[in-house]
Formats: sequence, structure tokens, C-alpha cells
Amino acid sequence: MAKMYTLDNKLLVGSPEIRIGDEILPVDDRKKNVEKILKLYNDKDVNTEDKISEDDLNRLDEAVKLALGKDGAKKVDAMNLSWAAYQALFELIMAAVMGEEPENLEERFPKKKQ
Repeated sequence: MAKMYTLDNKLLVGSPEIRIGDEILPVDDRKKNVEKILKLYNDKDVNTEDKISEDDLNRLDEAVKLALGKDGAKKVDAMNLSWAAYQALFELIMAAVMGEEPENLEERFPKKKQ
């Protein structure tokens, strides 16, 4: 008899969450939504220099809106986060939608040496 592999129901119905202060925001990690987020960056000339274009910022904002929903994105915008915090939030969102564990974040997003 062949082995049968199944997905754990938690993977199908549970979604990751990100906490910012007292606010807990669910992250939409459904396949179709992640495809939309990744499409924002695929086939685009993403700026790899220290300069960030307006188009880069718009894609970043759109990705946050897709992942957290319009209400979640509005809450984040109202928090008036620093640029470094906003970048870290985006990194957390991408890790959450990709199903990465928090301890793996340093490997995916190595800190720049000062």
C-alpha cells in the first residue's frame, strides 16, 4: 500500500498574524494572494541600489495592502512607522506568507553591515 500524505488542517484554515504593539493583524497567506504579491515584484526592475523609486514604494504599499487587507494597511499607515520599522514589517509579512519560522528570518533577510 502506498503512503498517503495530507496537509494539516491548521495549514488550510489558520493564517499567520503580525503583532505591532497592541495591534494584531492577520496576514492573508492564501495562494492567490501571495501570487499577486509576488507578481508585483516579478518581471519588474526592482531597484537594488540604496535609492528607492516612487514605483518601488507604491509596490511595497500595495503588497502590504494585499497581505493585511485595506483596514490593516490603514492601521499600519496610522501608526506612522519609521522607514526601518516599515521595512521590517514588510520582511515579516513576506516571511509569514511564505510560511517561514521567525528564527529563519535572519537567513532570509541578513542585516546590512554598518
